Amino acid sequence: MSKEHSLRNELSELYSEIDLNSLLNKIAGKIRNDLHCEQASIFLYDELKDELYFEIATGDKQAELKQIVFKNGEGVVGWVAEHQEPLIIHDCSSDDRFSAKTDLKTNFSTRSILGVPVRCDNKPLGVLEAINKIDGKFNHEDRETLESIARLVAIPLQNAVLFKKVKQETREKDRLLELAKIISYSSNQDEVFARLKEIICDIVNPLEINVLVYSQEAQSQSSSQSQSPRAKSHLYRLLTNTRGEAEAPDELIADTIIDEFTAVFPLKSQGRRLGTLELKLAKKIPGEVASLIRGLAAFAAILVDKLAMLARMIEKERLEKELEIARQIQQSFLPGECRGLKGLDVACVNIPSSQVGGDYYDIVPFNDNETVFTINDISGHGIPASLLMSIFRTNFVYCIKKDKNMVAVISHLNNLIAETTESNHFVTSFTCLLDRENMKLSYVNAGHNAPFIIREEETIKLDKGSLVVGLFPDVSYEAVEIDMRPGDLLVLYTDGIVEAENPAGLQYSPDRLRDFIAAHRECGAEKIKEMFIEELKGFIGKKPFADDVTFILIKITG
Repeated sequence: MSKEHSLRNELSELYSEIDLNSLLNKIAGKIRNDLHCEQASIFLYDELKDELYFEIATGDKQAELKQIVFKNGEGVVGWVAEHQEPLIIHDCSSDDRFSAKTDLKTNFSTRSILGVPVRCDNKPLGVLEAINKIDGKFNHEDRETLESIARLVAIPLQNAVLFKKVKQETREKDRLLELAKIISYSSNQDEVFARLKEIICDIVNPLEINVLVYSQEAQSQSSSQSQSPRAKSHLYRLLTNTRGEAEAPDELIADTIIDEFTAVFPLKSQGRRLGTLELKLAKKIPGEVASLIRGLAAFAAILVDKLAMLARMIEKERLEKELEIARQIQQSFLPGECRGLKGLDVACVNIPSSQVGGDYYDIVPFNDNETVFTINDISGHGIPASLLMSIFRTNFVYCIKKDKNMVAVISHLNNLIAETTESNHFVTSFTCLLDRENMKLSYVNAGHNAPFIIREEETIKLDKGSLVVGLFPDVSYEAVEIDMRPGDLLVLYTDGIVEAENPAGLQYSPDRLRDFIAAHRECGAEKIKEMFIEELKGFIGKKPFADDVTFILIKITG
């Protein structure tokens, strides 16, 4: 019986072995026994990286050996892989093809090597090595024996490599699926991060795990890289040791960075860089492990994005509640029904937009004959506009009830707002005193949309005035007086009416407002109000009002 036939019988059991580590241990044991050498090493070939790595090594330095990688053509194993030829070196110290980095890593002394390539279907699988012949030197018979072993183990070796790859991919998918499920049903950051830590620790033994989440400001600057997010980032320490505090990176991490003791993976979601997953290690992680952790980092990014979205929703709900309270307070400042004014038919309305606006109107009767009407539009929207409206309203009511001198009141409010608020906060204001007994109307227009009087076929604009309230101190205001007649219809309004847009982007306009009121001037004020609201809603279509809609209709009936 030939020696190869005998080897085939001895190695036939390996064809049923699909566990790669078990198979490689059996092959290594066979090499050591049959070639009488101190050690046997088996390198596998990574076609994508074009490099060879220790999948298994015998002896007490297995862990150190498995960290060593040879490029194709580097060292003895690289030479064998590149040339696909066997090689015997009797004295490694005198051969340039020998690389001492394995010996330096393990404190081992390699004196002689026999290496042969392993191929399957004409593709390289790796290299088998016998190291340090115990008695004598490696010879031609040893080479033939190792070549026979290489031929006979090629198929089971390929099957085991493929099985490990499939098993590893399945395990990776299971882990990723498990993390994805936790993220999908849980909003508990600690719970998800705890499971992330468990999965990572099960894959690799890190000394430290840090998740750095950039602030929203830092994320928005990620394209320009204009400043470090360090001072505006949050660091979650999932695993720490005595190595000290980890520092946030000086720049936003775009790509995976792996060196001997650190691996940093970017957290990216929808094209945005949200942070980093940093591992501090005792040894460099292999490529296949890095690929899995890169997938875990992608799911961690989904969690970070989800939590940020949840925080925004909570903040939005909080803000909406505050705005609703502000709307209620604002509405409480406005007068209710406008009835009971002798000789006057009055209707008024305020329809707030979706945001808190700054429209304010009021009616202050002094006696049966004199009544002050005011309509005002505070610059801006939201809480700031609501607060300024409150300040304006409180001071206006207090001052006008003490002294119906409108010029003095508006001048006081102008100086108060100019001195106590920012320069971009101001009020357009129209205030008038209607003296029904003497049929006089006195008004102060401070930059407001010009009210108008519908008188039979005539329209009178009340546009004489001065600057808005609160922009500059010590503005000179004056009161303008005009005669009134029975049947006159006075219309006060804010720009939310005339600037309301239809779906085509066309504004309602002061002329359209004037024409509508004039066409219905014979109706009562309440009826005109109801018809006009329907008219304006029909004009803008289904969309809500973009600004507050406020107006007062005052009809002199006697």
